[in-house]
Amino acid sequence: MTEKQHQPLKVSRRDFVKGAAAGATFLAGASAMTSCGSAAPVPASGLPEKWDGEADVVIAGFGGAGAAAAIEAAEAGAKVLVLERTPTGGGSTAICGGIIYMGGGTPLQRALGFEDSRDNMYNYIFASAGDGADEELIGLFCDKSLELYDWVTGLGVQFNESFMEMKAAGVPTGDGLLYSGNEKQAQYAAVADPTPRGHGAFADGRVGGHAIFAPLKVAVEASGAEVIYEALVRSLVVNAEGRVVGLEAEIDGESKYYKANKGVILCAGGYAANAEMVELHCPECLRCAANVGTPGDDGSGIRMGQGAGGDVRMLGETAPFAFVYGSAECLCRSILVNGKGQRFVGEDNYGEWVGDLIVREHNVAYLVLDDAVWGMVPEASKEYLTVVGQADTIAELAQGLGIEPGLLENTVQLYNEYAAEGEDPLFHKESTYVVPLETPPFYALFFGVEATAFFTNGGLRINPKSQVLDVNGEPVPGLYAAGRNAFAIPARHYVASGVAVAEVLTFGRIAGQNASAEEPGQ
Repeated sequence: MTEKQHQPLKVSRRDFVKGAAAGATFLAGASAMTSCGSAAPVPASGLPEKWDGEADVVIAGFGGAGAAAAIEAAEAGAKVLVLERTPTGGGSTAICGGIIYMGGGTPLQRALGFEDSRDNMYNYIFASAGDGADEELIGLFCDKSLELYDWVTGLGVQFNESFMEMKAAGVPTGDGLLYSGNEKQAQYAAVADPTPRGHGAFADGRVGGHAIFAPLKVAVEASGAEVIYEALVRSLVVNAEGRVVGLEAEIDGESKYYKANKGVILCAGGYAANAEMVELHCPECLRCAANVGTPGDDGSGIRMGQGAGGDVRMLGETAPFAFVYGSAECLCRSILVNGKGQRFVGEDNYGEWVGDLIVREHNVAYLVLDDAVWGMVPEASKEYLTVVGQADTIAELAQGLGIEPGLLENTVQLYNEYAAEGEDPLFHKESTYVVPLETPPFYALFFGVEATAFFTNGGLRINPKSQVLDVNGEPVPGLYAAGRNAFAIPARHYVASGVAVAEVLTFGRIAGQNASAEEPGQ
């Protein structure tokens, strides 16, 4: 029986979703996939008989990227129009865990005694992003990080001057600075000095996306930019010369056309909510419990960009999450095994590394722990864990899971031998979490594919100006993209919590700056 076929236990959909909640608590928003009709590019529209509105810069989507673009374009003196499909805006930024990944020596890092540099930040991100990482865009992202800190704090985003000592998927403590990725893992610590870069935005008594988007929204309203809500963008408008000159949107059931004298910026989210695109580009994620984001992450912005001649990069790359420490830090003292009873990752790894291995390679996974660890888990946290096995011996536990008893026994025995010395030579887990598992009864928690949640990394190909590029690497005239509509920082891996928010703000700003600087088109 192959690992893919190995499914000895039946776990309810409720348990799947419960497991995903435990594994991705830092990501406040999660929604089900829906059938959105197509994964194909959306053909561009020709010039309409008349325009229903006009601006210098027209933006599709009012999340973090759209807001950042609008603020910058308006500040440059451009007339700005934003079209947003929902009644309130916010996108995934408004419902995220509230972390912004910034480094290079931010005032908060320095105040709390942590040293960092642009190059140190770059070395970690480039190494951890993996295959396909874009050196130029990552370099620009790091160049702009200190500027981003000044910009968001200038808008009123607040960070508490405190460091979170514990390991958690979110920021339950309300602290302003934390390690939010794999910075301390041995393979990355070898290329970049470990430094915390997760900045937790705080408002109304907690860290969360509201603390980021609310100040952005206030700034957009103060900038003079116009926002039309409940306006569903349907297609881009391209003239005879191939320039994007506007877009078509559905408002109150009618088609409306809006002219962009300088440029259109696509900020309409990823495609994790579009089942057809997921099946085409990353079918392994169809079994994930949920996608992280909003129903608006239907890939429409990417598909419209393709229809106007835009190229795409790494559409098949996703970020599946499964945090071992999502419910309680003490669970890092457990061991995570696949359907053959083998360990395959250090349990204190950032949740994207764990989820990625489960979804792409192992399919079935169980967290094995003893009664000593189980006793450390807060009672409230146990509600979010799916116990699928309990036994007085490892052999009996294995039998209940459908694993060959000898295999799991060997795994636990080897782990315990090294753990007695505080060592983990196979996966280099932090010594704090390396303890023998010896106290019965023993437990198994479900950590399979169905206990993961995901979002997408790939998108339209852009250059350092956030211009959308065609298959020849040339800019599509008049078209920009930012946020999950564009491929920029995450590649094979999503490198740390808060990178997506920092990315959408950084490249949203760049798109707004450059679109507003264009000469008016035709």
